[in-house]
Amino acid sequence: MLIGRFLFVGLFCLMATYAHSQPEAPKITPEECTWFSTMLTQSQLDRLECAWLVVPELRDGRESSYYMELSLLRIRSRQAADSAPILYLPGGPGEAASSHLIDWLESDLSKERDIILLDPRGTGFSYPSMRCPEASRGDDADWLSVCRERFSARGLDLRAYTIPAIVSDYVDLLSLMDLPQVNVYGSSYGSRLALMLADAAPERIRSLLLDGVYPPPLRHTAEVARNLDMALNRLFDDCASDAACKETYPELKDSFYRAVSELNVSPQGLTLLGQNIGMAITGNDFILMMSSLLHHTSVLPYLPAFIASFASGDYDFAPLLESELFASDEDDRASQTESAFLTQRCSEDLAVPEAQRYLTNPDEIAPLLVAAAREVVEAHYAECQAWNVPALTTQIDRPVTSDLPSLLLSGAYDPATPARWGSFAAEHLRNNWHFVFPNAGHGMLDSVPCATEIMQAFLSDPLQDPSADCFSALRPPRFVISPEKSE
Repeated sequence: MLIGRFLFVGLFCLMATYAHSQPEAPKITPEECTWFSTMLTQSQLDRLECAWLVVPELRDGRESSYYMELSLLRIRSRQAADSAPILYLPGGPGEAASSHLIDWLESDLSKERDIILLDPRGTGFSYPSMRCPEASRGDDADWLSVCRERFSARGLDLRAYTIPAIVSDYVDLLSLMDLPQVNVYGSSYGSRLALMLADAAPERIRSLLLDGVYPPPLRHTAEVARNLDMALNRLFDDCASDAACKETYPELKDSFYRAVSELNVSPQGLTLLGQNIGMAITGNDFILMMSSLLHHTSVLPYLPAFIASFASGDYDFAPLLESELFASDEDDRASQTESAFLTQRCSEDLAVPEAQRYLTNPDEIAPLLVAAAREVVEAHYAECQAWNVPALTTQIDRPVTSDLPSLLLSGAYDPATPARWGSFAAEHLRNNWHFVFPNAGHGMLDSVPCATEIMQAFLSDPLQDPSADCFSALRPPRFVISPEKSE
């Protein structure tokens, strides 16, 4: 993605600007967009405005020793229109808004509306950077502790990179920009930011668009097994309701858990079109792989064949090759700052009591999923202990209640931000429309054309029902039957 291609040039510009920044904050400082000149066409550059949002390091009442500079981009609409812009809040956590610059330049939503992108503190082009080069070099097994010690030596206070500080930055941005109101679009973890921003500055917001809803006070880690269990059961049930899928894969659920059990006893090497890729997989690994795959709407039709392949002892990625999986996974990894992810996830999830860290009712969930989740969560908490960021408590301990017009979009297969989380948030949003897409995983805007149609209707008039004819026509995925099975 964009960040990886011009990171070093951008950081050079950032550090130069930071050295000359003035001791007043908050403020917006315009900047030339010169470092984008080799990446964008002239017509795209003509639509782009660049600046820095200068904000205090600390947001908790303590005196700041320096100021942060956050990369601020504004994409002018393709057609001049007097419409409230869209403020995009990225997911992750730890994702840079600027990593989606080209996507937003080409988006249908930017046809008549400006798009505002702010890289949250620590991510993307914002300075100081929280990047940990140790994580990608592969020559330091204890990269997390090395990076944490380097941050401490630089005097970086991790409390300054948690969600309350990030929300305060957005409040300052909305106060400083010459705009009556904005439409706030939050994707995944960005929806959590959007809800907290709506709570902090409702007068500045025209509407909320929440795509993959992650509301406070829910915690991701405590729900990981339950959410995956629900997503997998949706897949098994939809296959059983599809005549061709049921006939070809009559016991898909049993096949999946049989493959998990066998792989836990005897891990196997993965292949791609018969070629070994140098990676062994356990049953718990297979569960985590399925959790990742369920995110991707384009992959869903191929999952029954993929599961059946593993259950038959053929551990090959071939059934997934027609999907868009491989390119999208690479893009997702490139846009995220690992240490920012750790800071935000650990500070929020560490507030969960020990007894609730894994799940609340484990007897209702498949035991193999519980075991895999426990392994992941224990590793996660070990990382959090090494990262040593204080836990948040009161800042995220209640649901957000709001009268703002709100559009909530959920994927029926989403194991990260499930539809029930959207329903939970909707209970506290008095003026909302919640759509659950029966054929989708995580994130609607780029994967379901009907979602864009609904968004456009909502943005035109947030007080009117945005339902579109396309939504009533949606069905569960049309599962792809492998050629070998259909013969």
